[in-house]
Amino acid sequence: MTDFSGNVFLASLPQSDQAELERQLRLMDLDVGEVVVEQGERVERAVFPLTAQLANVVQLADGATVEVAMVGREGLGGLAPIMSDRPCSWQVKVRAAGSAFVGPASAVRALQRTSVTFMVRLLELTQFYQEQAAQVGACNARHVLSARLARWLLTALDMSSSQTLRFTQEELAALLGCQRTTVTEAAQTLVNLGGIIYSRGQIRVLDRRVLESAACECYAALKARAAALGATPLES
Repeated sequence: MTDFSGNVFLASLPQSDQAELERQLRLMDLDVGEVVVEQGERVERAVFPLTAQLANVVQLADGATVEVAMVGREGLGGLAPIMSDRPCSWQVKVRAAGSAFVGPASAVRALQRTSVTFMVRLLELTQFYQEQAAQVGACNARHVLSARLARWLLTALDMSSSQTLRFTQEELAALLGCQRTTVTEAAQTLVNLGGIIYSRGQIRVLDRRVLESAACECYAALKARAAALGATPLES
């Protein structure tokens, strides 16, 4: 039997459901920038991250992009459009290289029709992602940029086994929906507090407690929901 412990969702399934998926999933390495799902297209691949991180990116008509969520070891990319078998309204791409179990999305759709337990777990994960989207939307509307940046960095840190995160200025601007110069100012605030070192697209976390103090209430709320789902951080 394949060891699914690296992905919280897969590990939570009964053995009968794991056996059904095992036949069609294979372990793959994903590269940074690789597009898993194109915006507006049907989802053909189900990707269950282990050490890889995925980004949900909305592409606007003027060419701008906004990163609205990150998906890691708690679940799978493009969940809602996989379940509904409808086009995905956002792009899913790899924002941190790593491993994942990958298989046809049709395998997920088939199992959701035959396994009540599997369908319940899918709905629980869907609710988690909806809660995340709602919290992030409220956060973006109300909280200052440096607090939002601290929240995003802590979320990425929870998905990583390293204290060094790779974010270009363009990626941070997309995450926060702002200009690169504004991102630099927000990052410098966290540097001045002694929480991070930021240079050449790499952010090294010096003191997690500083980031937790600088982050808005939304990080604690999201972390509590992840814990309820069973998705505890890789590193505390």
